[in-house]
This record gives sequence, C-alpha cells and structure tokens, in this order.
Amino acid sequence: MYASHPFAFNLLILAPVAILYVSLPSIAAARQRTAQAVLKRRDRKIRVAANDLNSISTPSHSAASLLNNDYNASISVTEQFSTDSSNHETVTNVVSCYDSSSPYSSTTTLEQAHPLLCSTSTSSSSISSMSLEAYLPKKSFLTTYRADMMIITCIAILAVDFRIFPRRFAKVETWGTSLMDLGVGSFVFSMGVVSARGPLKEMFLKQQPELWISLKRSVGQTTSVLILGLLRLLLVKAVDYHEHISEYGVHWNFFMTLGFLPPFVTLFNFLSNYTSPATLSLCVGAVYQTLLTFTPLTRFILTAPRTGIVSMNKEGIFSFIGYLAIFLAGQTTGFYTLPSTPRYIPYVSRFLGNGSSSGPLAASRKAMLTYLFVAGMGHVTLFLICTKGLNMPVSRRLANLPYVLWVTSTNIMYILMYLLVEVIFYPSCDLTPESKYEDAVPWGLEAVNENGLAVFLLANLLTGAVNLSLNTLDVKNVQALTLLVLYAALLAVGAGFMKHKGWRVRV
Repeated sequence: MYASHPFAFNLLILAPVAILYVSLPSIAAARQRTAQAVLKRRDRKIRVAANDLNSISTPSHSAASLLNNDYNASISVTEQFSTDSSNHETVTNVVSCYDSSSPYSSTTTLEQAHPLLCSTSTSSSSISSMSLEAYLPKKSFLTTYRADMMIITCIAILAVDFRIFPRRFAKVETWGTSLMDLGVGSFVFSMGVVSARGPLKEMFLKQQPELWISLKRSVGQTTSVLILGLLRLLLVKAVDYHEHISEYGVHWNFFMTLGFLPPFVTLFNFLSNYTSPATLSLCVGAVYQTLLTFTPLTRFILTAPRTGIVSMNKEGIFSFIGYLAIFLAGQTTGFYTLPSTPRYIPYVSRFLGNGSSSGPLAASRKAMLTYLFVAGMGHVTLFLICTKGLNMPVSRRLANLPYVLWVTSTNIMYILMYLLVEVIFYPSCDLTPESKYEDAVPWGLEAVNENGLAVFLLANLLTGAVNLSLNTLDVKNVQALTLLVLYAALLAVGAGFMKHKGWRVRV
C-alpha cells in the first residue's frame, strides 16, 4: 500500500517525531509555570508552618529561619525534616492543618501532595546553590562545532574564487542547496546558540530587565555591527569590487543582516515568556512562507526592477525574516545545551532517571542527547513535508521555510554528532570538577571560537585583498592551494594572537 505512496509512508513514520518536538517545549513550559504557581501557594503555607516549628528544637529553629529567608530552600528543608520521623510528622500535621479544605489536609505529606512541585523546587534549590560559572560552563562540543564551522566558512569564501574549488559547492543563484548556502545560515544559527547565554544569565541572577531596557541594549549591539556593514559597503563601492547584487541587493550585505537581528530577537525573547522559542521560530518561518506562497512577494523579490531603496535591496530585506527564524532556532538549541541544568531539561531528565547513580550532570547530558535527536529529526520531518510533500524548493536567496528547516536540522544534527564524539572519547568532560575543558578542546579552536566575528571580518579583508591583487580565475591549482594554506595560516595566527593577548572583540 505504502510502496506506491512513499511520501505518505515517510509522513506516517516521521510526523509523530515532529509533533513531539514542537509540543515538548510548550508542554514543559506550561508545566513549569503550573509548578511555580503551586510552589508559591505552598510556600505561604510552609512559612506559617515554619513559625510553629520555632518552638520545637534548636535544629528546627535553624531550619525555620531558612524557610523564612529562602524561597527556593523552603521545600528542600522540609524534605530534610522528612528524614526524621518526629520532625516529618510535625511538618505534615502543621501543613495539613493549615488548610482544612485541602484534599491533602489529613495525613498526606507534601511530597505526596505534589511530586512535581518537590522535584522542581529541588532543582531550583540546586541551581540557586551554583555559581554562574557552574551554571553556564564552557561546553567543549559547542566550542568545537562553532570553531570548525567558522574555519570552513572562512576558507570557502576565498577558495570559491579559484578554479580549484568545485563549482557544486558554490552558492546557487536562486533555487537549490550547496555547501556555501549552508555556511551563511550556519553562521547565524551558531550566533543564536551563544546568544541564549544572555537570557539564561538574567534568569539565573533573577535580574530580567524591562523590555525597553533590553531594547536599548540591543540597539547598542546593532549600531556596532551596522557600522561594519556600512564600512564594507563604502569600501566595496570605492574600489569597485565585484559583487553579486542578487545575493543581498545593491547596498545590503551580510553584516547588515547580523546588525538588525538583536532588536527583533529581544522582542521575541519577551514573547518567549508565553511560548517556547522553538514555536516562535517555526511560526516566523511559516508566516513568511505563507506570504511567499500566496502573495506576489516571491515574484517581487526575484523579478521586480530595482527602482527604489526597498526594491534595490529586496533580497537582503526579506531574507532577513528567514535568518531571524534560524537565529531563534539556534537560540532554542542554546537554551537546552548551554547551561549545566538547562531550562526545560529537568522535565526530560525525570523520564531518563534523573536520580541515577551517574549523577545529575550525566542525566543532563542524556537529556541533551535526547533533545538534539528529537529536535533534529523533527526538523528533518518538517523539511521533508515541505520539499517532498508540498513541493517547496529550497532558496537561500529568499531564505524561505525549507531553507530555514534545512539549515536548522543540519546544524542540530552536527551538534548532536559533536556531543556524541565528546561522550565517546571524553566521557568525563564537563561531568566532574576534575575534568578539564582544555583537554577536550584544542587551543587553536578555542582561539577561533572566542573571536569568531573578528576572524570572519579578517577573512573578508584578506579575501578582498587577494581578489584586488590578482585575477583568481587565472591562478593555477598548485598556486591557488598555496595561497589558501597561507591564508588559513594568517587567520590562525590572527586568532591565536588575539587569544594570547586576551583580547575579546565584541560587536
């Protein structure tokens, strides 16, 4: 039956994975909000219970003080009392007698009343006892992934100008995919991954600023990158450097796309308080694809004459929407992979044996592996639905939904592979205090990762210098390979010099 309908068979097998991927973050977020609301109600009851505990004994008085002073420690101290039968009975009686209308007002313990509450509070207590460095440690597999992606991208932007570079790896004009089409999207995705550190840091420190303050900060980030974009525009026009205007437009360039991302990401981060970033990413891509499909937008981008400022830069302006969706997808991945106790992972870890003897960090790693696999397969499923089922071609020029799903699924699976390599060859990395991050990450890759955008800018400058100095199409293969080796060596020296000096170029 399914042999004559391969798409129906693929859809039947893979659709549940996509549904699970889309629904898991939203369900977890809803459960987290519910648990927090219940925690607040229980906390008020336990504070009253703590006042009664003051008269029991000196240890009880000390515990009651903790109950009054620390929100997150309230449940964990109650659990500490549960190890002693007399104290446990006292706490149970005081809490249950406080609210006679409660269904747990007879002899039910707090753990029995709401196990989700207790597990969440225990996680909150453990997080509150961490330092920021312990909560957001360096992840060796992410460093290696970002550095490798940057090195390949930098080499490709010069190599493509030589005949030695296979044409099938060069950027396509309108429809289709290639290695370099993946590179530009991967750059945005990796920036999204590390951008999650900011919101995670704010949540950890409980210092989430107002929306307008966050927007003000993002404007500062936008200004510096836009200045780079304007400088590149002026230099390109001044020296009459060859460029493909069908890629971004007459005036637009990739730095401008990067520059306009922070304010929009800030707005969507505010919306992520109500839904998951993964859902926002898919919604942005789906709405944009709807406009491309059911309005004349596609025809305008591909064929409209360049008569005004918008039409002259139509590719860059409208493809920005797709890159925003890619950035949000990368940020979602960062929420799961950057922290030692990721945002939604406690809910996943519970199904993987969070209390196993291997420890919470090992359980967190299992949860990351689970998320990356489910997310990767979910995006692959959605990509197949769009391209095979709905016959939507991939277009980097449009940055349409199939392109967003292609870039996102590829990068998530790459990160999964890097994590598997770490698990196999460095099983103790990031799991114990004695494990060393430096043992799993080469010094050169760490140098590239620390100043990725600066290395990319240096690569653009060197590429321009080479193209202005000689006709790259006339260079023989041996000479081209020699130039590429020297070029890569200069990038390595530049990255190493910045790391040796302790420079961190932030734009």
